[in-house]
Amino acid sequence: MKRYIMVLLAGLSLLTVSCKKNIPMENLGTSGGRYNPQLSVALSNKAPAFGETTVVTATTSQRNDKIAKVEFLHTLSERFGVQLSLTNVTIKTWDVTSPLMVVRDTIAKNVAWKTVSATDKSLDNYFVTSANNYVIPAEYSLFVQTDGKYKISGPDLLRQLPNEAFEIIKSQLTFVIGVADYVKLFPAAPDANFVITGGVKTSISDAGKIYLRQNLTRELLISNGLKEIKKIGVMAAAVTVTVTTVDGAQTSISNSFESTY
Repeated sequence: MKRYIMVLLAGLSLLTVSCKKNIPMENLGTSGGRYNPQLSVALSNKAPAFGETTVVTATTSQRNDKIAKVEFLHTLSERFGVQLSLTNVTIKTWDVTSPLMVVRDTIAKNVAWKTVSATDKSLDNYFVTSANNYVIPAEYSLFVQTDGKYKISGPDLLRQLPNEAFEIIKSQLTFVIGVADYVKLFPAAPDANFVITGGVKTSISDAGKIYLRQNLTRELLISNGLKEIKKIGVMAAAVTVTVTTVDGAQTSISNSFESTY
């Protein structure tokens, strides 16, 4: 009977060992005596179009299996010009290769959009025994246009633009504005502001263009002539995965991509 009991206990021990996690592969580096977590990151699409969802997959382990949390963060920034329309004319101050105007804005900076923690045991759901790693897929769906410091479109966007940007808008209008739109902006403009042929105002004179640059205000443009204004440019995203151990050691990997809108 004693022999049978010993065999049974040995069998239970083997069963217990077989259910434990495999020891994660050793990390080659340390930081202050602490073992850094190993990390690799893969994207389902390395060049997503604006508005597309990308699956970010983090694969991580640590020598002593002491991972505290895995964080997915992002930074969103944009550089843009505007498309502005009056009743009869449209101007664009943005071009990918040679923009006339570039306004920059950071919409989000190192903001966490997904966290998997050992504290609430959610990290255990992602352990893959055969690979000795935690494999965590996360859908990144924040690569979309959103208000930052500047509105996406509308009169408030015009009000928020830097003074230098508004000066560029006025300058571009002088090259293309016609009589009908000019008269809407300046109903009492003198004849000297126009080129008159056969008693008909046919275009804007040099004096009229100078007058526009000196007298057109944002509110005047909004109330007397603006049909539409919207941002056009490039949105850039930096998606970062950071793994932190219970000892505070960290490893991070970032991937960046951008798209026009």
